[in-house]
Amino acid sequence: MSRESPPGTGTHNPAGRPVRTPGRRVADLRLGRDSPAVPAFEEFTATLEFLSSGERSVLTIAGDEVIENLITHGEVGPAGIAVRVRKAPDRLILSVLVESHSRFADFAGEVASGELPGPRYNTELRRWHGLGLTMCRNLASRVSYRAGELTDRVILEFTLSPRP
Repeated sequence: MSRESPPGTGTHNPAGRPVRTPGRRVADLRLGRDSPAVPAFEEFTATLEFLSSGERSVLTIAGDEVIENLITHGEVGPAGIAVRVRKAPDRLILSVLVESHSRFADFAGEVASGELPGPRYNTELRRWHGLGLTMCRNLASRVSYRAGELTDRVILEFTLSPRP
């Protein structure tokens, strides 16, 4: 997923920090497959100078939820989680990629077919399910889950308000 560029020439450096490239509004990050991935994502978004504070907040909230769900409910392989943030003039795009697995494919199929129920309370576990997905749908203008042979993708698009 991420480009292998010499440090300082691509969109990221070996530490996963975005490289400041004039005119570029893209940054990549590779996360591990465990819970410290969420704080690492938050640190990453804090360094993205091309985002406004409002854009950063929405991106961080939705990204935290997606990453936490992949770690908690998915099967994150040894390659970890690849994240790309791209800002276009009219939208902000968050792409989160993991190695393919059957549970994600099943989930993506349920979402596409409309079978996935909305938020619901599980009385056995005494907890809610589906609140984070609903939150992401409400924050983003578009959310897609794409299962693939090698890589599964969660893509969130946020429409940006035109500047006066």
